[in-house]
Amino acid sequence: MKTFHIDSQLDYDVLQQTLFVFNLPVPNTGTQRIRAEAVTTQPSLDFDEFADAVGANRFVRVNVPPGLFSVRYQATVDLDPPAVDELAPEIPLAEVPGAVLPYVMASKYCEADLLFALACREFGRLAPGYRRVQSVCQWIRDNIAYQIGTSSPLTTARDVLANRAGVCRDFAHLAVAFCRALNIPARFVTGYARYADPPPDFHAVFEAYLGDRWYLFDPTRLSPLDEIVRIGTGRDAAEVAFATFFGAARMRRLAPLIEPAEPGTELVSLQSPAAGILLAA
Repeated sequence: MKTFHIDSQLDYDVLQQTLFVFNLPVPNTGTQRIRAEAVTTQPSLDFDEFADAVGANRFVRVNVPPGLFSVRYQATVDLDPPAVDELAPEIPLAEVPGAVLPYVMASKYCEADLLFALACREFGRLAPGYRRVQSVCQWIRDNIAYQIGTSSPLTTARDVLANRAGVCRDFAHLAVAFCRALNIPARFVTGYARYADPPPDFHAVFEAYLGDRWYLFDPTRLSPLDEIVRIGTGRDAAEVAFATFFGAARMRRLAPLIEPAEPGTELVSLQSPAAGILLAA
């Protein structure tokens, strides 16, 4: 088991009364447990917390007046990921649990139906199972450049193929689309993760349903899989954006920080003025 401190802060210039919905809190799952957590805002504002219909994703909603605004989520989380079975098989769709079937359908950013021919050509002759999903990840690493600034929040899996470049969100979307085109249920996952380069940011990976459970994959290989603390799970990024707002605001700084926890410590501050990514002065 590994334990991590999370200290995630977003800073904004709010130009008019704006409603924010943040997907920053992490869920308790079979593989991660929250020891302690806290949500704070500056200035101090009333907010409410809610979960989606299945309880997999947690949200914070806050109505913010014009001016400088910050939201901060701190947590201490235990991770205990299961062992990986590299022989895990693909399951015929007729035998896949009903709750899993939606993750084989095309979605807003993962046009599996339009990538069917390419997926069959590149991966159709490979032996089905865990290692075929690994091959999908390797193909993406070999053919798509990891390049910051080459995509936008509207970039889809097809766009990534056309541009031959993207970031973790794009790598995950393309992997999900390929897997679904091969009739492998796949879903998009966001998380807190440590990596030296690029600067600290939210990370995006994906899961494929193999055997009788979900397996996590990272096409970027930016962070060890057993050190990713899950935030959100959805069909694609549209369902698990870290921030959605209704109004007018400009992000100034993004600092989703995570570090290993020393025994017996909880809710440790990781923030500093130089931490994270400065987007506007």
